[in-house]
Amino acid sequence: MAYVLFISEQKLKDSTAINLSVDTDLLLPYIRQSQKLYVEPKLGTDLTDKLKADITAGTLAGAYKTLVDDYIGDMLPNWAFYHAIPFLRFKIENGNIYSKTSETGTALSTEEAQHLREEVRNTSEYYTERMIDYVCNNTSSFPEYSTNSGSDVSPDPNAYYNGMNLERPMKQGTKLTLRNFLNAGI
Repeated sequence: MAYVLFISEQKLKDSTAINLSVDTDLLLPYIRQSQKLYVEPKLGTDLTDKLKADITAGTLAGAYKTLVDDYIGDMLPNWAFYHAIPFLRFKIENGNIYSKTSETGTALSTEEAQHLREEVRNTSEYYTERMIDYVCNNTSSFPEYSTNSGSDVSPDPNAYYNGMNLERPMKQGTKLTLRNFLNAGI
């Protein structure tokens, strides 16, 4: 199946602070990357494939169209922008990396760029949570959400990531855990 994007380059530019003069060829990899990193893990392989098939066939309708237009369409541009930010001021050509400069402005410091990325990430996570809530509250409209098996990616209902794993521990059984090393004398 050919690669299908859930949003257009224009949607990305209309939904974020990306200037209209930014080359769309520069942005496409970040849309694709974000779709793979954030849409499929949240919707699962089966629902993602269903959406791609409907878009390709031109039959996207009903709850599926609402999901793509109103929820993925808000979430995906922000994640693509988040991933594009570090590379918007650099150009990679013939094995060299160039830093672009502007005559009308000054470049952001690393701290300012990191702050901007965090703000974009917060927005992205908010829209991701809204998308997950929409699907979970309308599971009867999305039977593919619960049919993943084998090597399929199963949906992850968590929208936020804070760098720490807060899941409940499973029964240890015969597996070694960090607790075995911290309590070595016991």
